[in-house]
Amino acid sequence: MQSPFIYLTPFRGQNLTGRSSKYIFNLFLLFFFYNCGPLAPEDWAPSMVMVLGLGGGTTNPNGPKTLNPGQTVSFGGGQGNVTGTVVDIDGDGVADAIAINSSDGSGNNRPPSLILIDSDGDSVPNGVDANGDGVIDYYITIGNGGSIVLTTQPNGGGNQVTIVPGQGFDSNGDGVVDNPVLGQLVNDTTPPTSVITPAGGTYTSAQNLTILCSDNIAPSNIVYTTNGTAPGFSPVNGLVKSPPSTTFTIGSEGNGTYTVRYLCRDLAGNQESASAHTETYVIDSNVPAVTASLASLYVSSNGSAINSSQLTWSSSMDGTYSVRSGGTNCTDGSQLSTGSATAAVPNTATTFTAGALSLGNTTIRICVTGTSNGLVGSYALTITRDDTAPTVTASPTSGSYMYLASISLTCNDAGGAGCDTVAYSSQTGSAPTNPAITGTTGAITSGTLYASALATTDLATTYIKFIARDLAGNVSAVSSENYIVDTTVATPSQVSVLGVGTEVFVQWAPVTNAAEYRVYYSTSSPVTTSSTSITGISNLYYEITGLTSDTMYYVKVEARNGVGGVSSLSQEQRVFTTSVPPGTAVSGSYADISAGQGTDSGYSPNILVDSNSMKLLIVTQNTANNNKPGLFRCDLDGSNCSHADISVGQGADSGVSAFALLDTVSNKLLVVTQNATNSNRASLFRCDLDGSNCTHTDISAGQGGLSGTNPFAIIDSVSNKLLVITCNVTNDLKPSLFRCNLDGSNCTHTDISVGQGLGSGSMPSLVIDPIANKLLVVTSNGANNYKPSLFRCNLDGSNCTHTDISVGQGAYSGNHPSAAIDPIANKLLIATRNEANDQKPSLFRCNLDGSNCIHTDISVGQGTASGLSPEISIDLITGKVLVTAINAANNYKPSLFQCNLDGSSCTHTDISAGQGPNSASGLSYISMIIDPTTGKLLVATTNGANSNKPALFRW
Repeated sequence: MQSPFIYLTPFRGQNLTGRSSKYIFNLFLLFFFYNCGPLAPEDWAPSMVMVLGLGGGTTNPNGPKTLNPGQTVSFGGGQGNVTGTVVDIDGDGVADAIAINSSDGSGNNRPPSLILIDSDGDSVPNGVDANGDGVIDYYITIGNGGSIVLTTQPNGGGNQVTIVPGQGFDSNGDGVVDNPVLGQLVNDTTPPTSVITPAGGTYTSAQNLTILCSDNIAPSNIVYTTNGTAPGFSPVNGLVKSPPSTTFTIGSEGNGTYTVRYLCRDLAGNQESASAHTETYVIDSNVPAVTASLASLYVSSNGSAINSSQLTWSSSMDGTYSVRSGGTNCTDGSQLSTGSATAAVPNTATTFTAGALSLGNTTIRICVTGTSNGLVGSYALTITRDDTAPTVTASPTSGSYMYLASISLTCNDAGGAGCDTVAYSSQTGSAPTNPAITGTTGAITSGTLYASALATTDLATTYIKFIARDLAGNVSAVSSENYIVDTTVATPSQVSVLGVGTEVFVQWAPVTNAAEYRVYYSTSSPVTTSSTSITGISNLYYEITGLTSDTMYYVKVEARNGVGGVSSLSQEQRVFTTSVPPGTAVSGSYADISAGQGTDSGYSPNILVDSNSMKLLIVTQNTANNNKPGLFRCDLDGSNCSHADISVGQGADSGVSAFALLDTVSNKLLVVTQNATNSNRASLFRCDLDGSNCTHTDISAGQGGLSGTNPFAIIDSVSNKLLVITCNVTNDLKPSLFRCNLDGSNCTHTDISVGQGLGSGSMPSLVIDPIANKLLVVTSNGANNYKPSLFRCNLDGSNCTHTDISVGQGAYSGNHPSAAIDPIANKLLIATRNEANDQKPSLFRCNLDGSNCIHTDISVGQGTASGLSPEISIDLITGKVLVTAINAANNYKPSLFQCNLDGSSCTHTDISAGQGPNSASGLSYISMIIDPTTGKLLVATTNGANSNKPALFRW
């Protein structure tokens, strides 16, 4: 039986300060305290009653299902948190578009990404137009709280559509963008064009006018005025209409002169080059009414194109006529032909050849002078000579890709006629036959009409050829692109760096099917594949030598599969080549990082470094805030701290035994707790790295109350899974594995105790053996007299084995184990509070399968209870193991024990930096990390010398 002193030594998350009289010290609670830690850190009995009385929030199922201008909406099925702002383009107070990821607070007067369509006339939009053609591309279902779901069929039917920001839409759930319009718009700088039909002139009656907006990718809104003022989108002046065309009538008021001004923009926000087009219409009921059309509005002098266009016109009255080219009325421009006009008889005498026209637009005007009254009526239209063939570009272009590239073809016609048809041919393994289009008719004689993005084939080379025709019949040359696709190479993740002297040590998680790794580095950011590199690396680490001391370097890692598959570069890491190895400085510094939080705000500290934003992140069980999880975010020296309550609506005691880690792929903070609000089940709080946008998920996978006690977590980057080990009180305090997606979804539970009995899961610590792809879980095994035990499993929790790694040490030698891997020697290192050796710090060093263990007392002469709550780290450049602990033999101050990796040549340093007794409270625990951007050892404690607030010590 343990001594009373041992019972007063708390475990992770336990807090007895000022409340010990309220704890119920019966045999069960003592046993539970020892094995797993507390149910909840304060006022156990009252807390349990309060938990039973808590109620969750409710949502209003009858909430509004309409869209209002300025409203923020969230798109279900998006990749990431895809939001948008509802837009009122025309200023009438009614929603008519959504700007995806809009930063405009009101959303007004922004080029929209999705144009709302109400096809059933119930005043509630039921679809969106994503490419400006006026047709519903996806149907929408409006939910509660500003949520929108896109589907391929009305009323939520068909497939759910995923928005990939900056790329496009995936409408079949295969993860491949099949509508790349969003990606095309990102790089679109070509303004749209617009034209009005019929053109200005003199007419006998009111005219129906049509304005058409055309664009190389996606046209957007049209704005026009009929009072002669300049139209505009911001501020709105005139009538704003949805694309691609609008029709309206002028002259209904009777005879007179009417001026129409108009312009348009595209979905990328480009506005027409011209400030506005202007057309003047004279309505006179006594003048001849003239109508006209051209066989083709576009011609070309190229031999295989449309070389001429026949004019057909007629008049409502007998009279004389003239056909004129250019000019603005019936008295200027060039007269091409004259003659007599017979009422209602078509005239087809005039044909325009490309050679007789200037390049660009030419106005053709038919003027008829009535025999009976001498009044002149006219009709104007525009013919365009375009001798330039269109061009087609593919996005992305040829290359090697680690994903199933979705190839979009974009046609652009600089000559002015506009693109008509794109045809392509595609084949894997070898080049296909050239596609072909007949210039005069537009008929595709070889290949396929391009209508949507083209797919590529995995583990193969896809060859694509393409060609385009414009409306003048010009046909481009055949272009081609080749795509080598290998989806088996993922981007290296969990890259960690450490710099000492003239060396930088780089580690990363394994990449499936990688045959080679490359490390790129530079003294400037960003690092690219043109930076200095090391190639041919087969290990999961590399030590860069020959660098400059006391210099900041930037590092990225790449993976290759040896058959053409190349990953993208990893996230960039900063590393400082400090001339003073971590933890060896002559003196350290202390900072109060409580950010105004009160007494007891610093329990269960977890310290992390966000090297991208150069911020220090400390997560605690904030007892000053009812034991909710709290995030303290500071500069790397501990200054400028802020606090965020990340409990996202979870109640008191939701942050017990908080354990934090970084998801560097999604740039998320993951905090796993023993959530007493939820009967001490395991909870995941997932936030942005500044503590915002937090979500909460119960990850207990159906396990009962007390199943989430004393959690410890790690990320399996190969499977993109969150692995959480707990001491599962529901299952006799055995070790449990909860395996979830990184967002906390799809969790499973596995008992990994391999036949070990009651209490075998006490105080777990875990690491991943990346070579053997094994999960290594070390516990203080209560079923084996609390000696250190190794549970070794597949990463999904299967095929577990158990090994007693106490190597002759006695009962209670494995308390509070902390594990790390030496990848060079392939050794597992475990630091413990060895109660068989007066609670001094011990180091156990084993092979990664738990064999050939040795034990070393690393206390360096420090006395009884000098090794409380040890935490371990490794400096692989200097070959040192660093163990921090709460040193009760030194008035409960933080201590650093530093040894060679085999446990020899140890030293001890008091790292309290002038803080007094209890500066590393024995009622909490200690957390440590090496900051690669400064080369400093960072230690977080619960500072009992400062009212148990969180403290930072830098060495």
